[in-house]
Amino acid sequence: MITRIFAFLFFVTAFSISSFAQTSTITLKIDSKEASSGEVVCLNVSGSNFRRILSTQYSIQWDPAVLTYSGLVNFKLPYMTKENFGIQAVSKGILTCMWIDNSLKGVNLVDDSSLYQICFKVVGKSGGVSSIKFTQKPTPFESVNLEEKLVTIQPVPGNIKVK
Repeated sequence: MITRIFAFLFFVTAFSISSFAQTSTITLKIDSKEASSGEVVCLNVSGSNFRRILSTQYSIQWDPAVLTYSGLVNFKLPYMTKENFGIQAVSKGILTCMWIDNSLKGVNLVDDSSLYQICFKVVGKSGGVSSIKFTQKPTPFESVNLEEKLVTIQPVPGNIKVK
């Protein structure tokens, strides 16, 4: 009988500990739009399930034959500026991002809140399309919450279709 009670308590404790160790997931999403060649278009980069987040990092990739990087605007995350982005490889269609909440209090956002906008000049021909997607190269996905636990990033790509 004592063995059964011990086994039961062991499994309940192990299950409870593993459920607390699980990480949450944030969703990062890039909008999709249609635009004419020569037009500059800005896409929202938004987040969901952003609860007590301290930091996040990733890369964004697109087809440089269809889009050229034009800039970043409308920063909504506290302490986010252009300095949070690496633009060294934008001519190859790669932008890196690394953001930290400098207050170390953790950031909460309403679901689908815009974090910032990324802007492109459309250089592709009519009928062309470029996906704009989150990628782990060269900057791997990483997000950390206030409890200093890793938070999974669920990426949702967008695209620009050339009219």
